[in-house]
Amino acid sequence: MEFNDVEKAFLRVLCSSGHAQMGQDSIRDRLVADEAIKPEEFKALKKKLLYAGVIGIVYGNITVQDKSILAEFEEDEFPLE
Repeated sequence: MEFNDVEKAFLRVLCSSGHAQMGQDSIRDRLVADEAIKPEEFKALKKKLLYAGVIGIVYGNITVQDKSILAEFEEDEFPLE
């Protein structure tokens, strides 16, 4: 699957957690702080990645479902720090 820049930013933040999971509010706040998205764009972005099978949601935390994503983004540089 090809990802646009906003989706890549989302996945970089998620994969940078070290546990392949992170709270929804933490991801949204970091993306907004880094000016990658506006707060109102988060829900649509999350839904798109969820329905594509890239992420999952467990007890309010977003998790990586497609493990190949971890390898791609763990090796990537994390400019959103």
